[in-house]
Amino acid sequence: MRIERWRAWRSPSIGARLTLLYTVMALLAVALFAGITDWRLSTNFSREQVSFLQSKVAELQTDLDDANGDPQALLAEIAKETGASRLRQYQARVLAADGTTLGETPGMAAALPPREFPVPGMSPGSIEQVRAGRQVYMLAAVPLAGPDDAAPVHLQFALDVTRDAGLLTDFRRALALSFLLLAPLLMLAGRWIAARGLAPLRRISGAARAITPADLSARLPLAPPWPSELDELVRVFNAMLGRIEEAFGRLSRFSADLAHELRTPLANLSGELEVCLMRPRSADDYRAALESGLEECRRLHVLIENLLFMARAEHAEQALRRERFDAAQACAWVVEQLVPGAAARGVRLRIAGEAAMEADPLLFRQALANLLSNAIRHSGAGSEVEIVLATVAGGAEIRVRDHGEGIEAQHLPHLFDRFYQVDAARQRGAGQGTGLGLSIVRAIVEMHRGEVRVESVRGAGTTVSMRFPPGTSRAPELPSAEPHAS
Repeated sequence: MRIERWRAWRSPSIGARLTLLYTVMALLAVALFAGITDWRLSTNFSREQVSFLQSKVAELQTDLDDANGDPQALLAEIAKETGASRLRQYQARVLAADGTTLGETPGMAAALPPREFPVPGMSPGSIEQVRAGRQVYMLAAVPLAGPDDAAPVHLQFALDVTRDAGLLTDFRRALALSFLLLAPLLMLAGRWIAARGLAPLRRISGAARAITPADLSARLPLAPPWPSELDELVRVFNAMLGRIEEAFGRLSRFSADLAHELRTPLANLSGELEVCLMRPRSADDYRAALESGLEECRRLHVLIENLLFMARAEHAEQALRRERFDAAQACAWVVEQLVPGAAARGVRLRIAGEAAMEADPLLFRQALANLLSNAIRHSGAGSEVEIVLATVAGGAEIRVRDHGEGIEAQHLPHLFDRFYQVDAARQRGAGQGTGLGLSIVRAIVEMHRGEVRVESVRGAGTTVSMRFPPGTSRAPELPSAEPHAS
């Protein structure tokens, strides 16, 4: 249980990730907006406050100039604007050059003593913001110059910015509270959005659970339309299910055919042995039974060897033993081995053309032997089987052509399937082969990165073409098996 929780914590679900990402991005967006708004408000307040301070200092400087440098006129103006009201917009103090207080707004000394102000010297002066009790002030110290014969004075100016500071403070508190409320709301909204967005995935999961080995024909529905991001996934998944269904069907047919192929020789062998054991037999009868049983064992051996060959062809790990050789000589060797059987059926074998190829000689001879065995079996007496060689695109093409009974068009796409029978009702008796010869041919050609094709006309014969590309790439190898006809 702890391990599962740890894995869930280390690998959160897509919904949790989307919810977290949505919440973080939304909070960042709100924080960015709040920060810009706060900065703009602070900047605007500061700009207005400085502008008011500068304009008021300029007015007082004008009053001082009009009074020819007499600070009393300045004090009278300050008292007039600030002395009569308790709610003063600003307060001011006038100092002599030696720091003596010449006059100030009534009550200013208690809240804002001279030491609280910055040192004068800059124009319009140094500006600081301080808190005095519940009030917030913007402080400035500005030197005021009168006429040449008048003594200079210093003006200490305090602008009451409590209202603006309070607005900023309330705004920031509202932002903090909004963040505390927005976080859970955004989490809930993100979870709802993620659930809605991932709903199609749950549909896919539900549809996939409904697909069982007993019903591989089921597919994910294409209606209602899927989101564009998942439409291709659904189509690919359906295509994969189609391939799985086809492969499963082929495997089921292969298992059934294999059982049938094994049952026939085993049944024959068992029946003959049972007949021999029912009563005493002569030595000739026992010998005949043993020979028949040995033939069935050989048939089983050929079937098993072919199946092992096909299994190795699908899971080969080594490289082919490629050699460059004369295709005509390799074909002549195979023809020499099959001439006696062909002559017994009244079939002639002929080689035409020349070609050089690079392939595994043993596997090539095995593939050609399988094709020739099929061609001889399905050719009538007095007919001819041709092996035509040609060089195509730097590689070699070998065509085996017979003039036998031919094959109907609907069977051609399935000829290279394992155990496929053109005549499903026909039982393979002696000399009929294992039904794997053409499958082995295709496996060998595909191992060489080549291709095999078949053309046939009912009643006119069949042509099977093997095309081997130039030997520029190396393919997987499997141990060679003895040539076995289909």
